[in-house]
Amino acid sequence: MQTVKIQKGKSIAQKGEKVRYLYVLLQGNVQARYKTNIWDIGPGSIIGMIECHLEFYDCDYTARTDCLCYAYEYSMPEDLSNIFTEENKYVSVFIMAAMHQTANLLGKYEEKYKMTQKYYGFLMKMTQEYERFCKDYGNTYRQFSSMTLAKPFVPKEKINSCIVVFYEKMAEMTLKEIETCFKRNAELGVGEILNGVEWTRKALTLMEEIGEYLLIQKELLLSRTEENLYQGYYELILKSAADGMNIAPLQDAIEKIIEFIKETEIYEEDVMAEAFEKYESYKVHGIARKEEGTCEEEPEEEAVDYLEQILAYSEYEESKAEDFREAIAEYQKITDKFSIADEVRKLRRRLTNGYYEIYKSVFKKAVHSKSMPRPIQMFLNFGFMDAGLAGEDNVKSLYDITEKLFLCKASNVFTLYEWFCSIYRGENEPSRNEFDLDYPGYLKELKKVGEIDEIEQKRRTDDAWKKVEYEMENMFVTNNRATYGKYSTFCPILCDFDIISSLEKMLVTAEKINTAMDEIRAVDFSIFYRKVVFTDPEREIHMEMIQKEVLPNVILMPNAGSKAVMWQETAGVSRDTPARFMYPIFAATDVKRMTIEVLGWYRWEICRKIQGVRWNDSKDPSLTSEYNEYMLCYRKNRDLSADAKEKIKNALYRAKNNFREVFMKDYQDWIHYESKGSFRLNRTAREILFKYCPFSKSLRRTLKANPVFCDMLERYEVVNERMIRKTNILYDRYQKKGGEITKELQENRAYYDL
Repeated sequence: MQTVKIQKGKSIAQKGEKVRYLYVLLQGNVQARYKTNIWDIGPGSIIGMIECHLEFYDCDYTARTDCLCYAYEYSMPEDLSNIFTEENKYVSVFIMAAMHQTANLLGKYEEKYKMTQKYYGFLMKMTQEYERFCKDYGNTYRQFSSMTLAKPFVPKEKINSCIVVFYEKMAEMTLKEIETCFKRNAELGVGEILNGVEWTRKALTLMEEIGEYLLIQKELLLSRTEENLYQGYYELILKSAADGMNIAPLQDAIEKIIEFIKETEIYEEDVMAEAFEKYESYKVHGIARKEEGTCEEEPEEEAVDYLEQILAYSEYEESKAEDFREAIAEYQKITDKFSIADEVRKLRRRLTNGYYEIYKSVFKKAVHSKSMPRPIQMFLNFGFMDAGLAGEDNVKSLYDITEKLFLCKASNVFTLYEWFCSIYRGENEPSRNEFDLDYPGYLKELKKVGEIDEIEQKRRTDDAWKKVEYEMENMFVTNNRATYGKYSTFCPILCDFDIISSLEKMLVTAEKINTAMDEIRAVDFSIFYRKVVFTDPEREIHMEMIQKEVLPNVILMPNAGSKAVMWQETAGVSRDTPARFMYPIFAATDVKRMTIEVLGWYRWEICRKIQGVRWNDSKDPSLTSEYNEYMLCYRKNRDLSADAKEKIKNALYRAKNNFREVFMKDYQDWIHYESKGSFRLNRTAREILFKYCPFSKSLRRTLKANPVFCDMLERYEVVNERMIRKTNILYDRYQKKGGEITKELQENRAYYDL
């Protein structure tokens, strides 16, 4: 145990960091963040309790005030027993802290759950009243298309209210009562704490569910669009007042809605202000005019100028903004947008340069905002700037899709805006640039050529905005064009001629990406597994290679494109960091097809990364070295027929002699056809692919009777059985010496059964 002081605003632990300590907070206040949920931790609480059965922190912990903590070295639940053995008085202290934290989060969950029930009940009641009012006032009942989304909240696994009450009562116990109850028993203490952790994590998971539910449902009552119940009441008041009817009952109803909306505390301030100001203004002016007998008709709303909203939000320099407006107007007049004439290329360059400058300014402002106007969200996530270029019908679709952006997010899938935010918050590091320089390497290069000095290098190293700027100027600019798919006619602004179907169908969701990857993993099971080092010198394990699955991160570029890009095979120097793939957010082709192509690319590049300078050395067998040898020597290969050699020659010609491109085409055939017993590859290519991209167990069983695969399957099973025996012997020896079969070791053993 050691005493630690943490200054206000400093990070205590961050999501993704390895758990090394549990902190008992003695003085001060700490803010905890789990995904979208934020709560405070006060004195007597345990920082890291939620992660005490995990290897890495799952939350961000930041000191809200100057804090004083006891820090206990910690890596697994057994360490709790060690802490309690050294000082058994800590058993009661830790239990008390765990009970308070569990009760706190279960209470927050209960409040949010009750809010969902109250919200849905209120929404249904006011919808029914609206329908009745329409009949009473002789108006046509307006059917809101969004109301089809209305549904009660049904959690995947509800927490029984008895559990909530139990922890409330436990949290009320004094330290003396806890000591009497648990008698400072270490085993009881560990069990009670871990039990609290389980309920805490369930509460956090359910609160995330509730957050996603309310994200959609709250828009039905009030939103930035006119497709909401509040707007229905407001319009009914205007029409009924114009007809000279008594609108007092309608006013009572809409004011009831306003009061409820304010009570929920789930709506953005600017959304409420915009909606309520219209009604308040009408109360002051509209009703007054009516009483004076001078009620005037509401003027028709002018068409929204989205480009002006975006430029105003960005605070773009006026002279540059005017030039950008002119460029947009010129581009709209061009009949052939795919022209590669010199004047059209120059115009695209003007638009492109302006677009990225504006994007940078808009993001810099948006990242500090609690809420963003819908057009700004459309710009940051979809590349939308102008209704004339995107098409009026598409603008409405984009408006609707913005409400469903959560569909494009998962733990491994990011919209571009969310990706930049994650870098700004320090959750991810910037990608390498085209010269394979990471951010620290780039700064070192700037210092080397004299552009910055050592002081500036150190300052920029921790500058969140400079990191985002680096990512924008390198990864974003390059991959936005690459994922679009047509280099020579690329323009980053979303245009209607790129939208070949409905935007809803083209939208690339996290589910589409992960489903496509799962389907390919069901064939090529080992694609994301990497060999990593496992050591435990105390138990004589010095350097054992084990298999670990590392799924990639996917970032959605704001365009309507046709190509996925494998940008980085790892996020850093370490092998067990995720790859980075880029997809367009609107796909002009099948997502699975793009995924197979990008995974073939990944297969090649991850092998090159691991092999290093020996990636094409035939003396060191690997996927790339054997494929390189196969391409170089195919003319002398006696196993290949004349027809097969001619096909390879043509494939190399089409790929401009790029061996990786030939492999990627063969990999697509491997997944699409060979896995189903429909043969497209020659014998040499098939043997290389089977050796380094073997089929899953279910497919191996299916293909066992096929003479083409028979010998390869037998060799594979012999090697696999040998690895299983070796692993079992290693694990037995390790356990006898007191080692624990951790999750990563279990995953390694399971690999050989896939």
